Amino acid sequence: MSTNHSDSLENPYQSFHWAAIVTSVIALTAPLCLVTPAFAFIPVVGIAVGVFGYLTISSKPEIYYGIKLTIIGTMTSLLLLVWSVTGIIKTSEYYYGVAFDNTIKWLTYLKEDELPAAHQVMISVEHRQHDAQILNQYYDNNKGIYDDMLSQFAKPPMNLLLAKKDKWNPQDLILVEDVELLDLKKNKIRVTQHYHLPLSDPPDAVISFRIQYFRVYDSAGRASQWQLEYITGVE
Repeated sequence: MSTNHSDSLENPYQSFHWAAIVTSVIALTAPLCLVTPAFAFIPVVGIAVGVFGYLTISSKPEIYYGIKLTIIGTMTSLLLLVWSVTGIIKTSEYYYGVAFDNTIKWLTYLKEDELPAAHQVMISVEHRQHDAQILNQYYDNNKGIYDDMLSQFAKPPMNLLLAKKDKWNPQDLILVEDVELLDLKKNKIRVTQHYHLPLSDPPDAVISFRIQYFRVYDSAGRASQWQLEYITGVE
């Protein structure tokens, strides 16, 4: 039986499709999306190029080859994209959860009339007095920061929260909306949330407000600190 040698040889007119090479190169750089969400576009581009390459090569096998490399590159980009998106979602849920817990803690300070402790959360980390045992004395002896505290809590909705503190409970706080989470440079983030705080009187009444937090590592770089940047009432 004679063997047709042309069946075992590559078609001399076939060429390696450029998408196979590009998809593979993109797959090698796609892990950058795990470092920061800003690079999430890389695996997206890899998937788009890979799909285009797969469709082109499979529809014209007599002209192009490289489909296996294209599939490997595309699947690698897809896996890394899913991994990146999952990480982003989990990170967002964590930061929103911490912000909500911090708001309850801040409201607890107001409820218990610990205004210096509540005010400390609202100033930048470098200006905070970390020794809680002498916090009240520190405010009593520093008229400037004491006056700043009073002016802060004279603004709405803080004045309303203080005026009606006997009619609300921090644990009743309701999260209306996770408004925004911004990933800033140097591992700093900004979180904004909208809340309703139910009142016992009148029935069904709430204090509606929005809080924006700023998270930054402390000077020692060992732990993160949260600053309540602003609070505003919502109609």
